[in-house]
Amino acid sequence: MERYQVVMKHLAVIWLVILIILFSGKVKAAEPQAEKSALAQAEEEAATQQKPPEKLPEVLPQYIPGVTPFAPYAPYTTTFGPGPSTGMLAPYGYGGAEDTLIRGWQSHKLGPVNVSPYLEYNALYRTNVFQTYSNKKADFVNTIIPGIRFELPVAGTHKLSLGYLGNYFIYSRFSDNTHYDQNVNADAALNFSKLSLRVGAAYRNATEEASLLQDGPIFTLGRQRVYNRVTPYFQAAYKMADLWRIETNYQFDSLSFAKSIYRFNNYQANTFGGTIFYKFWPKTSALVQFIAAIRTHPFDSTRDNVVYTPMAGLTWDPTAKLSGTIKVGYTITDYSNNIQTRDFNPNGLAFSIQTLYKLSRYTQMSLIAQRALQEDVDSGNAGYFNTGLLFTLTHFWHYFNVTSYASFSYYNNHYIFNQFDPGTVELKKRDDNIINAGAGLSRPITRWLRLRLDYLYFNRGSNFSFYPTNEHKVLLGVQSSF
Repeated sequence: MERYQVVMKHLAVIWLVILIILFSGKVKAAEPQAEKSALAQAEEEAATQQKPPEKLPEVLPQYIPGVTPFAPYAPYTTTFGPGPSTGMLAPYGYGGAEDTLIRGWQSHKLGPVNVSPYLEYNALYRTNVFQTYSNKKADFVNTIIPGIRFELPVAGTHKLSLGYLGNYFIYSRFSDNTHYDQNVNADAALNFSKLSLRVGAAYRNATEEASLLQDGPIFTLGRQRVYNRVTPYFQAAYKMADLWRIETNYQFDSLSFAKSIYRFNNYQANTFGGTIFYKFWPKTSALVQFIAAIRTHPFDSTRDNVVYTPMAGLTWDPTAKLSGTIKVGYTITDYSNNIQTRDFNPNGLAFSIQTLYKLSRYTQMSLIAQRALQEDVDSGNAGYFNTGLLFTLTHFWHYFNVTSYASFSYYNNHYIFNQFDPGTVELKKRDDNIINAGAGLSRPITRWLRLRLDYLYFNRGSNFSFYPTNEHKVLLGVQSSF
């Protein structure tokens, strides 16, 4: 009876939001109007009568600014599973570190500071909360996402930013899974005539939810893991001439779990990058890059390694119809210790594609693809080659004032050394194939309120026993910036 009441309560909330959507077709956003002279108003009215104004696509909040939303459930993802890497250090590094956590689209002046507030509520239904291969458990999850960002312009060309974003997960049936994640980001961007500098740091205090695949070599279910992630970063770019530019990047990524029982998964990663650009067309440049990733594990030195990756490719100006970066290279890996199950240093192909193609002012598509040697935090930082792509198509239906998207991603994780299959106790290399397919709608109701509806299907196949799983997620939410 208690479960029935919980379900009916959530269905009532969902139907209420749906009714708001259906009866909001004639609601128009109230735009602030500046005072105009009678002549200016008459001219504007005449021009309006001759040609109706054309609506422009809305700009949706994005988890990583500048890229079409590639993960509609990014704020609701609590695992360390594979995902697209972005930024100049891709396919390595932690792309989310450089997110300034801006979600709000309304700004207010607080003296010289611009303040952008944000608040989101979602009713999320999950069909497989614990990611099990059988005996799946479903639940309603209330997600609350408060955010605020402060931005201080300096001398017209520089900018200081400080952002906060919360991810609160409140479970209805499995209340022990409830947790509250915190994100803070500080960023400084300095732009001189030929030199550009950016320095910042991200901090995340969060909980990895209980699931079947957790605790490294221990095969258990039902344990949460609280962790802290600190990621300072630095970038410097210098224009040597009209056609040449050099850029350096550095990122330090430290992951540590709160309980000592999980500390064998702690790691520290130093990632360095140096890139030379040569513009041979007005909006196209060739690049040569070298990336070095140094990974250390304080409680498991057998995983320590250094990855060297030289790369070459092309990059397109953000104002071009096709923008982004394509680069290809070769990974050279050196493990400091060899163990019985890994008696070699794996090398192989590496590449990174981050492109955005604007088909029209209403339609655009993005492709993010990558291949690199990564580490599985949920399996004792076991190394694996991650190869994957994510395609997203976004369209603005100006007649209905609705923005829609459809996305598809595929990732193959090929582990580089032998592990024990938990079902057969056979020693072999693990191989996983992960598929995500989703779609969603977003519509502004007022100048400060938007509604969203999303669906996501997740499927993981594996040659290991008990690892295959799938899940459906349906989300109905309200976003506000006031």
